[in-house]
Amino acid sequence: MPEAQIERIVPTPDWQPAVAALDVTLTEWLDTEHLANPSHACVFVIAPPHGGHGDILTAWARHHDWRIVNPPKLEQILTQDLAWLEEQVRHPSPWVLPNLERCYLRHANGLELVRHLLDRSHTGSLGRGIIGCDSWAWAFLRKAWNGPEPPALAAQGFNQQCLARWFQDSIADSEMDRLVFRQADSGAYVLPPPADMIGDKSIKTSDFLPILAAHGRGIPGIAHAIWRASLRTTPDETLSDTAANEDSANQCSTVWVTPWHQIRQPTPTSALLREQATLLHTLLLHAGLTRATLAPLLPLALSSAKAALARLEDADLVIRHEDEWRISPMGYPIVRRFLRDDGYLIDEF
Repeated sequence: MPEAQIERIVPTPDWQPAVAALDVTLTEWLDTEHLANPSHACVFVIAPPHGGHGDILTAWARHHDWRIVNPPKLEQILTQDLAWLEEQVRHPSPWVLPNLERCYLRHANGLELVRHLLDRSHTGSLGRGIIGCDSWAWAFLRKAWNGPEPPALAAQGFNQQCLARWFQDSIADSEMDRLVFRQADSGAYVLPPPADMIGDKSIKTSDFLPILAAHGRGIPGIAHAIWRASLRTTPDETLSDTAANEDSANQCSTVWVTPWHQIRQPTPTSALLREQATLLHTLLLHAGLTRATLAPLLPLALSSAKAALARLEDADLVIRHEDEWRISPMGYPIVRRFLRDDGYLIDEF
């Protein structure tokens, strides 16, 4: 399917509904002016990779006119410079730190600053705030900090019904509300068709969305990437024209969805995963890093890290956004499964 058409059907995720849901969840906490327990002055919002927590919290902060705290610079982290933290204390206004994973490095000199931050958030000395954190960084920091468990929230994973509603609601143009989504090899409906189209007839339903929800662990960003990659303009040759003619008769346009077993997924060799496991794990613990930042965190020269990233990119396991490398949405389920089976520290999502 042409990219422009995909953009109309599956645009960049709109996180405003998530902002509204977070607002409802925080209502009681926001309405409590003076908290009896100072350790509850800060609430944590934890999300898995591609879960959108940074975007959601940034949008929430702007909506409420709360101060957005930018992470410290790399040099401040490595030199354990507390000036960044002291700057936050000087501002009494409520604040949001969208990306805690940007405030540390898994390095001998990379944890002091974040430990002080977490200590002060627990005592309430930073005032009222919300801290967002990637689930892999959170799994690591819970061990590196050893502080008490703070109040934390996480969005529920998307099941097939949530995915169907999300995909349908995100279609950009009002004239596209008569689209129907059918599996390209069987004609089965992937998304529920308009009610006036089917009447009392029974319809054949595809198992695409249940598989997608399970494979992507309910993470919206992963489902979004695979959904985009699955859409096409024509069915398989084996499918008759009957289904398309039925849709045309009902004044609907058909978007064909590639069957799950035909979607191109990353298929890295076990040797590649084992050889680059430490690099992959490091990228996940930090939710992405630049190539220059990776070098001091790994037993690799910069040139070796560059070559390793190129191999992982060829295998569709990592992607580069501007100067930063991160695990790709398509590659994440495979990488997570391998690291879990190999005994690495993993997240709880």
